[in-house]
Amino acid sequence: MKIIDPINVQTFDLREAISSLIGARLQLGQTLYFTFQTINKNMKKHKYTLAQFLRIISFSYPRMSRRSLSRSYRVFERLVVECGFWITDLQEIDFILMSKVAECRNIMALTRREIIVQIRDRTEAGDSYAQISKKLDGILAHYREHPPRIPEGVLDFDHRLSDVKMHFNLTDSAKDPPPAPLNVPMDFPGLDLPRVVLPWDKPEPE
Repeated sequence: MKIIDPINVQTFDLREAISSLIGARLQLGQTLYFTFQTINKNMKKHKYTLAQFLRIISFSYPRMSRRSLSRSYRVFERLVVECGFWITDLQEIDFILMSKVAECRNIMALTRREIIVQIRDRTEAGDSYAQISKKLDGILAHYREHPPRIPEGVLDFDHRLSDVKMHFNLTDSAKDPPPAPLNVPMDFPGLDLPRVVLPWDKPEPE
């Protein structure tokens, strides 16, 4: 539904409040994702599964259901980490619509990104939640029966772009691990430091 009078303080306050609400769910997913990765990275032997990790969190915070925790985690993992969206790109899209896209297993990151862009365009065009949700359900049902066939090279390139976007200091994608450093022997010819020439070492003119 479009707001007729855009020059309204309540309009901007409401929009900011809704964005903050959806952004909070994404921030929760971000915290869950990196906490889970850090715990498994620091453990030498036993590693928690995602289900075990979310169960522990739900026991510690009983007011938050495991389903809500899992949704926040999946939306962040599959739309931010895998698709390369920024959290600010998703703050004005309904969270339930994003969770539908994130929880559909038969589609890949490239297709998810295209669907999210379509949802954002339809939201900005003024379509209601019911209209977008009905259209989205049809698209996802089609992809469940007919998964999109994307060339492997396109998927690899898209994966590298998402990796680099997530890691500011990343020069090599996780898809392509960095090569091992060269093992150069200490007595390799040409590596010795050049002789320092001092002014008084200059030969006298003849």
